[in-house]
This record gives sequence, C-alpha cells and structure tokens, in this order.
Amino acid sequence: MTIPQVSMLEQVVTKKLSEVLNRELHLDQGADLRSEGLDSIKMIEFIVNLEVEFDIQIDDQDLLVENFSTVHKITTLLSQKYGV
Repeated sequence: MTIPQVSMLEQVVTKKLSEVLNRELHLDQGADLRSEGLDSIKMIEFIVNLEVEFDIQIDDQDLLVENFSTVHKITTLLSQKYGV
C-alpha cells in the first residue's frame, strides 16, 4: 500500500487555513471547509492570505464559495488559473 503524497500547494493551503481557523487541520482534499468553520469573514481573510503568499490577485469572478469549498477546489483554481 502506498501513502499518497501531499503536494506543496496543498500543504501551503492547509497551513493558511489552519492560521485563519486558529487550529491545526488534517483534512483530505474533499473535506467541506464550511463544516470546518470557514465562514464568510474567515474566507475573506484566507483569500487575502493566499494573495499575499503567492503574490497574485484573485479575480472577482473567481470569488465564489464553490471555488473555496474544499482544498482540492482551491488548489485546482490556484494551479490552473494562477499558475501557482
């Protein structure tokens, strides 16, 4: 049995989520972040942290709850659209 490797991007996203939620997180890629406590105010803080971390500006059209509901969706958006 092999252990799946967590990408560096997933690690950074999870670290930033942990900082915003003020607790250590151990999530799988498909876990619903809203059920983990990511509300609208914390979502804004998280997005700003990502923009600073990666020196990007997330387009208004991408600021949808669906794009930030799981680690997988966040990493997909960041890598495919913003080249992170």
